[in-house]
Amino acid sequence: MTDSEELHLLAGAYVLDALTAPERDRFEEYLRTSEEARAEVASLSHTAVALGLATVPVTPPAGLKARLMDQIAHIPQSAPLEPPRAVPGADAARGPDESARATPPVSPSPAAARAAAHWYARPVAVLVAAAAAVVLFVGGTIVGLAGARQVEQQASDLTQIYAAPDSQQAKAGVSGGGMATFVWSAELGRSAVVIRQLPQLGQGKTYELWYIDTQSKAKPAGIFDAASSGTTVELLDGTMTPGDTLGITIEPAGGSEKPTSAPIVAVPSA
Repeated sequence: MTDSEELHLLAGAYVLDALTAPERDRFEEYLRTSEEARAEVASLSHTAVALGLATVPVTPPAGLKARLMDQIAHIPQSAPLEPPRAVPGADAARGPDESARATPPVSPSPAAARAAAHWYARPVAVLVAAAAAVVLFVGGTIVGLAGARQVEQQASDLTQIYAAPDSQQAKAGVSGGGMATFVWSAELGRSAVVIRQLPQLGQGKTYELWYIDTQSKAKPAGIFDAASSGTTVELLDGTMTPGDTLGITIEPAGGSEKPTSAPIVAVPSA
């Protein structure tokens, strides 16, 4: 297996942020030279986002771990299996044809084994939440290392929202095109939005996020541009108040203190 083939096997682990720092650096260098790898990473990222949004967080019942550990402690354990003992002359008794067919199992290559292991390096819930925050491409080029660190922070924040006991989500169509999924936790006062196929704006315009309270007073929560990869992920700035409506408007570049246009999407949190 060539070095490029070995690195290509790490695409899935890279999307799930399951590589070590040296492996990530090597893979990002490989991405700069491989159009095929960039396409696969983009495809896997979008699939991971879809998986993340298709799941509903479940909080295990209190005491579940203690009950499981108690049951395990009282279940009789079987003795370890021993490998079969070789019988002298068994190969000769089988005959030459049967002996030739008794081929030992083929072990995976070290590269394949490492790639497979990375898929199970972290809890599934954390991987899915992190994958939902993966936006790796801007204008067809790879985000730099500073951008990668920002994505990691996004993943961490999004994980907290998904894992909150009161985490909720709602989908809504965007005026002008696209589908938005808002995820929020009133307990944490945090929220995020994942939008697919959001149209890119012309020069001098930007998208702005808002918390809109029950008195229709809007509080700015950040500005952003549509991602060219097809999936935009944004965490809203500031603190959400229970009952707020989460909205997006189109504003002049730099954002506005108050909305200057009607929301292109608005989702009540209560």
